Amino acid sequence: MSFRVELHATPSAQMSGLPSDAFDALVSTMVDAAERPWDAMAMYNDEPEYRQVIYGTAGLVSFYVDVEAEIIRVFDVTWAG
Repeated sequence: MSFRVELHATPSAQMSGLPSDAFDALVSTMVDAAERPWDAMAMYNDEPEYRQVIYGTAGLVSFYVDVEAEIIRVFDVTWAG
């Protein structure tokens, strides 16, 4: 099953100004997450739907896996590079 990736307003704003290589890494990472969301790190032991994954050399993207809707809802994008 492949999930659709949905960005909320906050991560969309957080992505503005990303260096092009970081943006490319984020897109590649989210393509992988859409195919295999459970491979990403769980944020909480009791809520496995909340996941995060490192992208590029200094990025972290956090998302919620909505199994019923088959959507990954991205709620935070961090770049520390």
